[in-house]
Amino acid sequence: MLSYSLEIIGVYIGLNLLINLFLAYRVSANRVRSNVMTGTGDDSGLYNANRAHVTNGEYTPIILIGLIALHLLSGSIYVIHAVGLLLTVGRILHAMGLSSAATKSTPPRLIGTVMTWAAQLVAAVGCLYYALL
Repeated sequence: MLSYSLEIIGVYIGLNLLINLFLAYRVSANRVRSNVMTGTGDDSGLYNANRAHVTNGEYTPIILIGLIALHLLSGSIYVIHAVGLLLTVGRILHAMGLSSAATKSTPPRLIGTVMTWAAQLVAAVGCLYYALL
C-alpha cells in the first residue's frame, strides 16, 4: 500500500503553523487595543489571547516532532492521522474556549485540552510501539 505520510504530516504542520500565526496576531491585536506592550496588565482579553498562544507553543512543537518520528518509524497512516487531527482540532477548540470566557473553564477549552493530551499520548505510545516492534 502506497503511503503519503510525509505529505500528510506537512498538511498538519502547515495547519498548526497557521493556527500559531493566528494566535500570535490575536495577542498583538489585543496589545495594541489595550496599549499593554509587555505582560498582560489587567486586560482579560489580552490575558486569554496570550494564554492561548503560549499554551499552543508549549504543546504543538513536541507533538509535531512525534508526527515526524512516526513517519520515520514507518508508523501507520491511521495513527498519524489520529495524532494530527487530535492536535489540530484540540488546539482550535482550546483557543476558542479561552476566547469566550475570562477566567472560567469552558467546554471547548476542556475538550481541546483533552484532545491535545490524547494526541501526545497516541504519538508517544505509537513511537514506542513502532520503535520496539
